[in-house]
Amino acid sequence: MRWHIIRLSEVGSTNDIARELAEAGHPEGIVVVARRQMRGRGRLGRGWASPEGGLWFSVLLRPRLAPADLSKLPIVASLAVARALRRLYGLPAELEWPNDVLVRGRKVCGVLVESAFSGREALFSVVGIGVNANFGLEALPGELRGRATTLRELLGHDVDLEELLNAILSELGACYLALKEGKGSELLREAERLMGFPRPLSVACGGRVFSGTALGLAEDGSLLLRLPDGAVRAFSWAEATIKKP
Repeated sequence: MRWHIIRLSEVGSTNDIARELAEAGHPEGIVVVARRQMRGRGRLGRGWASPEGGLWFSVLLRPRLAPADLSKLPIVASLAVARALRRLYGLPAELEWPNDVLVRGRKVCGVLVESAFSGREALFSVVGIGVNANFGLEALPGELRGRATTLRELLGHDVDLEELLNAILSELGACYLALKEGKGSELLREAERLMGFPRPLSVACGGRVFSGTALGLAEDGSLLLRLPDGAVRAFSWAEATIKKP
């Protein structure tokens, strides 16, 4: 995969810039990197703090994938980040379904995938990735400091953001190619191992909370939860989220 990197100083959201480029007809492989986002966002409309010192970027893809494979993109992108963190720094990076990267139980990276469709065909997908890197916890909102971490906090020093960007893009390119070659199941099995299944879990969906044992991932990336009555229910990442204790 060949990448074309666009570097900006301050933007509202790198995902918005990448979407504008997609709608203007630019090919896949565009990467929009910003030093700071003023309106960064996560899943389900949540805000995403993006101070200077982090790695904030969005990748434009034009995936010709079956719907089940397209729905794997958030997991595949977070897997790419975890691979990069493990390879570069030896960190025990893990995954939290469907799109977060954790180290020692605290969030260090989030992924947001936004796609546009014509009927059932995806016109493009924008993969937004935000890594808490070269800043301390004091730069984050107070309510996040107990649940998040940064690479500076974990390693005791700043990292080379260019090296980190290149490592993540390399892993993302490899994962994307594997997905297009029909190896999505292998990627999901690798992601499952980093999610620590099976384990107790609670999921919020449709205004209700479901608790049970997370067994693994369905072939479209949905979370399989065994409920107390023994039934197994699949939760789509588009409609459900992990309920924190």
